Amino acid sequence: MAFESLVGQDKIKSKLNFYIEVFEKTNHVPFLSFIGARGLGKTAYAREFAKHLKSEGGEKKPFLEINSSTIKSAKQFFEQIFLPHIQDQEIVVLFDECHALPRDLVYAFLSILNTEKDHILEYNTADNTYIFNFQKHHFMFATTESQQLFPPMRDRLTTIEFSDYSIEDIKRIFSCNLSHLSFEDDALEMIAQTSRGNARSCILRSKEIKNYCDTYSVKNVTKDDVHKLFDILGVLPHGLNRIEWQILNILKKEGQCTLSMLAAKTGLSRSSLQREHELFLLRKGFITIDGLRKITLNGFKVLDNASKTP
Repeated sequence: MAFESLVGQDKIKSKLNFYIEVFEKTNHVPFLSFIGARGLGKTAYAREFAKHLKSEGGEKKPFLEINSSTIKSAKQFFEQIFLPHIQDQEIVVLFDECHALPRDLVYAFLSILNTEKDHILEYNTADNTYIFNFQKHHFMFATTESQQLFPPMRDRLTTIEFSDYSIEDIKRIFSCNLSHLSFEDDALEMIAQTSRGNARSCILRSKEIKNYCDTYSVKNVTKDDVHKLFDILGVLPHGLNRIEWQILNILKKEGQCTLSMLAAKTGLSRSSLQREHELFLLRKGFITIDGLRKITLNGFKVLDNASKTP
């Protein structure tokens, strides 16, 4: 089975393995849309899925990953990407952050991705005719901002939705990335609790743990080692960053705040607070927003249980 090297997301694995079996029988793959927060593994799963789409000769098809923000127009896509790299080729293409695709290309895709009658489609422009063969090449899309996708475009895609990883999944990710080390159970639990619920943060933290263990010749990681490492790095409870910690302390002191007041007190823009910091606090249940920002009982507990205020 595919995806054995990847941890968690069992529903997604089941769905993607099904589409691999469909491809093996039909050479057809739906237009997949990988949706989820940053760091949950969208690109990793897309790459792994692409490895199992074989060419007519039985070889792995080439994989082309495109940052959608680099495409400035439909004309650029057709002339600089499609003609030299896709047309007549056996290839898998991932449009990452596809909400940033230019509007004229999105409108073109509304016709191009309409393959109900045939897997081969001719798309005509004033300058050329482009041949799409969706048994030879396969388009996938990924985004952290699915709400920004043009609805008719979204309707043409098959959604693959990612969820946060469980603590057990997080522990397995650390164990896999640090297989040369052993851990006391409580030590691994402590490390997992500071993850932000995504695989990317685990990989970054794994590198820090490896550096610590290599530097101090540690083979078995204990709770004391974890405390020392967290003190060195300034790791906060639940993996909160400094701004989120500051927000909780502001709300504890003020009782409640408007977004404008938080922006003034932190020195950050309203959009930065909403996009980068409040979402995680909301997901963890540490604040509520009902017009005003308020700290929850769980938010108070995080501050009160901290041995010291960083």
